[in-house]
Amino acid sequence: MPQAVRYDEFGPRDVLYIAEEARTEPGTGEVSIAVQAVGLNPFDMKARMGVIPFADPGFPRGICSDFAGVVDAAGADARYFDGTAITIGDEVLGWGDGTLREQLLVTAGHIVKKPEGVPWEVAGSLTTPGLTAQASIDTLDIGAGDTVLVSAAAGAVGILYSQLAIARGATVVGTASERNHELLRSLGVIPVTYGDGLVERVRAAAPDGVTAAQDNFGRETIDAALALGLPPQRICGIVDHAATAELGLASPGRYVRSPATLLRLAEACRSGDLMLPVQKVFGLDGLDAAFELLEGRHLSGKVVIAMA
Repeated sequence: MPQAVRYDEFGPRDVLYIAEEARTEPGTGEVSIAVQAVGLNPFDMKARMGVIPFADPGFPRGICSDFAGVVDAAGADARYFDGTAITIGDEVLGWGDGTLREQLLVTAGHIVKKPEGVPWEVAGSLTTPGLTAQASIDTLDIGAGDTVLVSAAAGAVGILYSQLAIARGATVVGTASERNHELLRSLGVIPVTYGDGLVERVRAAAPDGVTAAQDNFGRETIDAALALGLPPQRICGIVDHAATAELGLASPGRYVRSPATLLRLAEACRSGDLMLPVQKVFGLDGLDAAFELLEGRHLSGKVVIAMA
């Protein structure tokens, strides 16, 4: 029987366990996926710890929302967002609930075809950071003439956001540890080290000032952006929700996930116009180590669980 990662209570990593589940067949408008890779996101850790409020947790719960895999069964009227029929053997990526499992049922409209040549570990990691980055850029309508301060610029959302903003003609000043500065420079980002003195370093990197900020980590960048003269409406926050509410910052909120946008991002990964680094790939037997690495927060790429 296929294996799935579950938890029966909120808590630390050791609440996670691997269970066997009976195979289920897709209903109308659903597909069954043989999962190949699942990218871990900070949201997954927060949900497991009970930081994210649930009206009804519905234990036992699965974990994770991103995935890539192969269609192994399709229900009646299972079609992609553009109306194309889904067929067995299609390689796909998308989003669902509790995706860290070997067999997954998802709504047909939540998957897109994986472009040939995009590695499984990249495809399985792209959905949440890619769509979040795009929604954040759209929130402030970032474009030519903008100079954007981006925190955690070497993290998944930050690195995708930076590339997408630069493609729109913006200049990006990105915070990161020094070990990631060369990577950011290679993508066209002006790197600065986070920590004490950030405001002065940003002023030196962008002497004409910044026009927007994207916070992917916490309060430090928000405070720096305000000190640099940005109004709250030109600061987009996705992590410190209390600060966002308190200060009236911009936020993509609970944006609608678009399969058309996801396909465009995946095609950009195929063409080389978009790069999503993968730091380490684990098997299911490395579940605890994978979440330990994720929770360290000092990442230079995605943490991925590979099923095969």
